[in-house]
Amino acid sequence: MIEKTRSWLLGSRDNPQQYTQHAVQLIVFVAFLYAAAINYVTSASGYINICIQLAMSISTLGIWYRSRWHNEYQRMAITFMVMITTITLPINWFLNGGSFGPTFFLNICVFMYISVAFRKNPYYRYFGQSFAALVPIPLVMIEYYHPEWISTYPDNETRLIDLASTSVVTSIFMLLMMENLTKKFLLRHSKVEQLSEQLRQLSERDSLTGLLNRRAFESSFTEWKETKECLTIAAVDLDFFKKINDQWGHYYGDEVLKNSSTQLSEMSKDTGSLAFRTGGEEFMLMMPCTLNEAYQHIQILHDRFAEMKLLNGPVTFSSGLAEVKPDESQDQFLKRVDRLLYQAKNQGRNCTVVE
Repeated sequence: MIEKTRSWLLGSRDNPQQYTQHAVQLIVFVAFLYAAAINYVTSASGYINICIQLAMSISTLGIWYRSRWHNEYQRMAITFMVMITTITLPINWFLNGGSFGPTFFLNICVFMYISVAFRKNPYYRYFGQSFAALVPIPLVMIEYYHPEWISTYPDNETRLIDLASTSVVTSIFMLLMMENLTKKFLLRHSKVEQLSEQLRQLSERDSLTGLLNRRAFESSFTEWKETKECLTIAAVDLDFFKKINDQWGHYYGDEVLKNSSTQLSEMSKDTGSLAFRTGGEEFMLMMPCTLNEAYQHIQILHDRFAEMKLLNGPVTFSSGLAEVKPDESQDQFLKRVDRLLYQAKNQGRNCTVVE
């Protein structure tokens, strides 16, 4: 319920710029109402100032409404900035104690707000920051030469209450701005991580078949060798693939590769294994099981290849199958399993040789 209400008032958290803008507008709306009430109760300022604060509160609520529900975010953001810099700050200065009042606190809030809200719009940001930074200078000069223009507090106690209240509001406002910047950083960091992961996956995937590539095999070999109790790998090579390409063309050859890869991929899902395309018609199947169990899986794979529906009939494969030794390097294992693969080819193909 709270999250739904927050979303209704402020919009989506995935858009921190607008989310914070609406939060600021509602805080300012409440702050004006609060200031009017405090001034009325404590008689800190006259009825003119209280009426102005109520008018500012209603105006701010209207700005929020147009921004939140009429998709006028940018226009209302500029309107809000102009209102608080050219109207709110000067009026608060004259009617709320001048340099003895809370306007300096509010000016810092305004400067921070402009810096965050117009981060992507440097023209308005520089204008607003300059105005917020310089506006106290003429106000101080006017107060110096015409102190009678400044509405003073009835007593020091009222002044301290007003300053303490404004300090609390300023602290809340600063926390909101910091949360906005943090949210933006986290969103940007999350997007960078997602893009990095996508690039990593693209760099480790074969574009034609979708299987993992040789680069992924090299990293997976080291990881699985260290984390799996037993690791058996099959080197798979499609039989007479060059002849298939020469006879039926490369387009048909690609179809054979993709269909063969589908069988390897399904086998890997069924057995908790990893399937790789490491060369033209060369594949690797990395299985976290014993040699005997892996041999049974490869026999099933032979049967699945025989059942493939291809335009010019099924294809077969030869494979070498070996279990990785604990003290064996990747190069040593690949030489051993390649030797078994060549033995399978020399024995007439469409078979698996186990060490």
